[in-house]
Amino acid sequence: MKRARIHMKKEPQYLKDITYAIDSSPWIQENNLFSSDLFLGRFSEKQIMELFDKVGILSTLHKSGYKDLIINISRQEDFTSRLFVNFDSVSKDTRLIELVVKEGIFKSTQNFIEDNDFTSGISVLMIEWLALQNPKAQFSVERPRLPEQIYPGLGCLVNIQDMLYHFAKSGNKDAIVDVPQHYHGAVIYSRMYSFFSPIDGGRFAAMVRDFKGSPLADVSFAMASGCMKDEVTGELLYWKPSEQMYPISQKLKKYLASDGYQNLLADTARTCRFSIDWEKYADFKRKELVDEI
Repeated sequence: MKRARIHMKKEPQYLKDITYAIDSSPWIQENNLFSSDLFLGRFSEKQIMELFDKVGILSTLHKSGYKDLIINISRQEDFTSRLFVNFDSVSKDTRLIELVVKEGIFKSTQNFIEDNDFTSGISVLMIEWLALQNPKAQFSVERPRLPEQIYPGLGCLVNIQDMLYHFAKSGNKDAIVDVPQHYHGAVIYSRMYSFFSPIDGGRFAAMVRDFKGSPLADVSFAMASGCMKDEVTGELLYWKPSEQMYPISQKLKKYLASDGYQNLLADTARTCRFSIDWEKYADFKRKELVDEI
């Protein structure tokens, strides 16, 4: 029996607002982007397919046996754009790619570094949802299921990132933002993204350090099951999502590379210690509760 995908609502920690001030944006009004059937108001299905070819996504899909691709794009009045890719026909069982992004101004609820104030907002492309799946593949010991996965991945996240960068850069954005709902997502994105909060970045660095050597899938499932233990407080914790950013503007790059950011991250990591209650997690697995995640 196939599991139904549940789209978990993202829960940003420091995002106060992500919206355009419509009245102060004549270009948006003149181009009537709210009613546009173009992805992000700029890209047609043909242009999306050309981008797929340019960044290597088409090649990856073709090698996996997917050639008769069907692309659907849509755009809503809140600057949310959707891109779905199916093969052969349009159904949930033929879905390969789901990408939902939102354009807007990221306004933070907190200023972490005194000389780097982003409370006035930065222009971002925010990933609301991203699924890359291979319905023809099977999970294995080498490639176990991760939380929320129905099928194994397509192996083209780097290619998708190249496309997202093109979208963001051409739209004059300061950053691409994602809020990973699970630990494994944060680990995967950390190869390219940094946490907006150096405190959350430090806590994450401590987790990576403390769970090194443990299977990523088990650690992610354990966190999603409330089996992570804060060794300082003794409290059992769940994974707490927080914004990760791929910086594009020089201001954001300087912020993430600044001594203030890096020192706060390192200091936080040094004071944090985490472990997994593997006995509790084993009990969850015996009861098949992790199968619902």
